[in-house]
Amino acid sequence: MDSVLSIRGLKTHFFLDEGIVRAVDGVDLEIPRGKTIGIVGESGCGKSVTAFSTLRLVSTPGRIVAGEIVLHREDGEVKLTDFEEEGAAIRAIRGKEIAMIFQEPMTSLSPVHTVGFQIVEALELHTDMRVDEARAHAIHMLERVGIPDATRRFSQYPHELSGGMRQRVMIAMALSCQPSVLIADEPTTALDVTIQAQILDMMQDLQEEFGMSIMLITHDLGVVAEMADEVAVMYLGRVVEHASTEEVFAHPKHPYTRALMESIPGLGGARKTRLQTIEGTVPDPFQRLSGCPFHPRCREKISGTCDLGDRPDFREVGREHQVACVLYPEGEGDE
Repeated sequence: MDSVLSIRGLKTHFFLDEGIVRAVDGVDLEIPRGKTIGIVGESGCGKSVTAFSTLRLVSTPGRIVAGEIVLHREDGEVKLTDFEEEGAAIRAIRGKEIAMIFQEPMTSLSPVHTVGFQIVEALELHTDMRVDEARAHAIHMLERVGIPDATRRFSQYPHELSGGMRQRVMIAMALSCQPSVLIADEPTTALDVTIQAQILDMMQDLQEEFGMSIMLITHDLGVVAEMADEVAVMYLGRVVEHASTEEVFAHPKHPYTRALMESIPGLGGARKTRLQTIEGTVPDPFQRLSGCPFHPRCREKISGTCDLGDRPDFREVGREHQVACVLYPEGEGDE
């Protein structure tokens, strides 16, 4: 298989007193083996919920209501959506075959355990290492992710480390069992640009070393341009455009994708010019819009078409380039 993980028709809804929040509402994704796919979009579009659904970490009142998530192993397929959320089968996969770097390491790491203890705990759970072997491997991983004086840092608590070091600890913990898939949810949030560049370079080096796939969730299109081989653009719980990184940046098709590109500040623009913005806001999560969910904010909408009926289906508009938009007839853009 060219994909290590397949997400098909995934729907994850949250059932609240006020109504149903359709956080993920029909996501289809293929995570390429040994490569990086960037998941981009505004806050509230379902990126993180897709990641949490993959690891079966969606908490009540949320639950997966439709779709399937399939892990492709060398010895066959495993359907993760068939497992109980707290069952032994999914717990054996979390951290070992699919690992995650959470968005905020200060709240994701236990404040009452040393960072070394937390890495060793994962190794003891998923491997046959003895305590001394796990300790040596944990220290090696801390060194591998660029933490100086790793032996001393091993015995420190998260609050004794800087933000950049805590993020490195999270990466060391996630990679300690050499997973086949790494989900990185905003791995450089709140880090300055120098540390951000170091973290990204380190992730690329470790990906090449371990041969793993990366699902990179971020708002930063610059990070996507540097890291990702493919890009999936999400809006209101669904993927609206999917293609190679080069193709998306060179020929963005969906009006939402183009609006995201235009909102990036450039170095060559005139001084004191207004930045481009996307008009309006993401619709209320309880609201169910007819037609394309982006049509209230779209500058290219066709009245009577974009605002009526069902959501547009994916259309092939180029080589391995799909977009969910009625503006493009099937096959437009093929060479």
